[in-house]
Amino acid sequence: MKEYLKVGELAELTGLTIRTLRYYDQIQLFSPSEYTESGHRLYTKSDLTNLQQILSLKQMGLSLDDIKEVMEDREKNSAINIIETQIDRLRRDIQVQQNLLNELELTANVIRSKKMMSVKDITELLGAMKMYQEIYFSKQQLESIRDFYNKIDKDDLKGAEKKFKTILEEIRVEMDNGTPPSNAKVRKLAEEWRKILHSITINDSEIWKQAERFHQENPDNDLQYGLDGEIYQYIQGALKVSK
Repeated sequence: MKEYLKVGELAELTGLTIRTLRYYDQIQLFSPSEYTESGHRLYTKSDLTNLQQILSLKQMGLSLDDIKEVMEDREKNSAINIIETQIDRLRRDIQVQQNLLNELELTANVIRSKKMMSVKDITELLGAMKMYQEIYFSKQQLESIRDFYNKIDKDDLKGAEKKFKTILEEIRVEMDNGTPPSNAKVRKLAEEWRKILHSITINDSEIWKQAERFHQENPDNDLQYGLDGEIYQYIQGALKVSK
């Protein structure tokens, strides 16, 4: 390995995306040791070792917040403590998987009753279930979300989703161009994004909190029209300035 790796080289070596590495830096979980004079990230062999530890902990199922805590105090967070914590998590995950099985069985009944369901419908449904399984939401919250979408006008929902996707694309262009969240145009787009989002999602602060956790822990997800962790944080930055 050469003395320094650029972000693209590190991404290729680890199988991560550049977006994920930038996000880890943004939340101060994993940052480069060096920078070029022009501000580009440079990673050392020691950085790579730290990243491998982070990925191992993530593979064990720890959240990004938990991983950050472990990495900040490695003496206090010994291997046995991490393993015991993960044993507890796995027990909870087994229950989550059982609940997911119940959801799939319910979905199968829905598909049978409709007699015909496209591959696209099934893919979207299973994608939503992946996001909404109880690792992020309680059973009661899932029922509230399901009831909300059963009652909403489907034509209104389709139109709002189209606007939502268009605005997200405009916001991403600004973010990729390096426009700061405090920019007036970005703030206006963020406000439009929030207005549309409120019109097609349930008004529940706890559900919103869990949705935010999902986007923080899954920066590469593409379940919500291109809304990933990085652009979510960018929008939140613009909204905070707007207040």
